Amino acid sequence: MPFFIGFHPDESLVVMCLQGPRRRNRLTMRVDLPEAEHEEALAAELAERTARDGADAVLVLCYTEAPDERGEFPRQDLIDRLLGQLGERGIDHGEVLLVRAGKWHSYVCDLSCCPREGSPIPDRPSSEVTDLEAQAALMGRNVLPSRDALVASIRGPQAVRAAVLRHVYGNTGTAFLEEVIADGADSALEHTLGLARRAFGGYLAGEPELADPDAVRILVGLEDKLARDALLTWALGDRIEELLVFLTDLARCALDSNAAPVCTVLAGVAYVYGDGALAGVALDRALASEPDYELARLLDAALRNQILPAEIRSMTERTREQLRQWGVDTGAEPAAA
Repeated sequence: MPFFIGFHPDESLVVMCLQGPRRRNRLTMRVDLPEAEHEEALAAELAERTARDGADAVLVLCYTEAPDERGEFPRQDLIDRLLGQLGERGIDHGEVLLVRAGKWHSYVCDLSCCPREGSPIPDRPSSEVTDLEAQAALMGRNVLPSRDALVASIRGPQAVRAAVLRHVYGNTGTAFLEEVIADGADSALEHTLGLARRAFGGYLAGEPELADPDAVRILVGLEDKLARDALLTWALGDRIEELLVFLTDLARCALDSNAAPVCTVLAGVAYVYGDGALAGVALDRALASEPDYELARLLDAALRNQILPAEIRSMTERTREQLRQWGVDTGAEPAAA
């Protein structure tokens, strides 16, 4: 399950939607375990989202270290409410598990295959999990230990590092304004995208190196929405894993006050890729930086309303065509020497 959500969940409820005779997995939702007074509302919301996804059945996992309550597994009321809401919508359930202290227990099966004392989670991964690990490694994706670690992976500079970059931002911002005045906005846009292409070229070549002056110049240039949108269209290429790493490194160079453009691009690329967890935390940071940032609000609404990644990809394709009509070079890779 951590490979599907990007990190190891704790004190969480996870619902994986399944569809068709082969029960193929679709949307996977993870939420923090709520206070008791909010369980009924959460159960109804999850069931409604499951129905909206077109699921025939679900897998449900509750991750908690809480002890049993009155002879029942923890969060039994929440599980019962959720299964009831799903049943009202004609949605079946497969496994419904409690994961606690290195063991799994079944909320719905009391046969010998699911002993109440629990079954140990294997120390050695199965062949299927090993395959997932290999695929994740090839794509440059690591399963993080928690959601907090995912948030930290795109956090901006702190302490001394932040002070250094503030100085770079000051110098770069002044130079950028002079560049626009002297050469015009179109020239500054080309400069921004040229720097981004050269920097991204290093990631494509397996030699990622992002110098602070270049990183900050790109970040300042992304205040131009044409530059931001051009970078977002790079998600349509076939090197999206490297692009996510590049954008993550850029986001880590962005001061919180300037993080909205790059975090919105990162969120959009992650969304197209199908990584809802990364898209969500990137949008959180973008909107914390600039609550009224229009594209971040649009993507956030799309994510919350379960718009499929394919729809975001189509929107990005339309954006690319519009930019090309305006003469903006949306190519991601640097031209050959």
